[in-house]
Amino acid sequence: MFTDVSPRIRVLVVDDDPDIRSFVGHVLKSAGCEVHFAANGEQALDQAIVLQPELVLLDINLPLQDGWLVCAKLKLIEPSPDVVLITGHDHDDLDRFSDFVRATDVLRKPFSAEDLLGMMPGVPA
Repeated sequence: MFTDVSPRIRVLVVDDDPDIRSFVGHVLKSAGCEVHFAANGEQALDQAIVLQPELVLLDINLPLQDGWLVCAKLKLIEPSPDVVLITGHDHDDLDRFSDFVRATDVLRKPFSAEDLLGMMPGVPA
């Protein structure tokens, strides 16, 4: 699933909902990850260039630039991070679109701490 996951993985959490950012950040920090945050697509791209995260957890519905566009742009960065798209929608074409933008995986809302950590090999659940 992920190309290089270790307990000190650098993760960028991108969501415009502060409660989701807080929940995901708490779960990942508790698991030993280095966690950074962005509230919109432009912040995500700026931070990804500077931080070079191994993983980006990316909400699809973002202000300024949606997650689809941000994911496609993140995949142009070298080295490109793994990207997990986060969505509360259940589109029929979600898997096809996520493949098109080269997302690593999709995490559907609502999700638990176990769901989040269960998709991250090398990070203790």
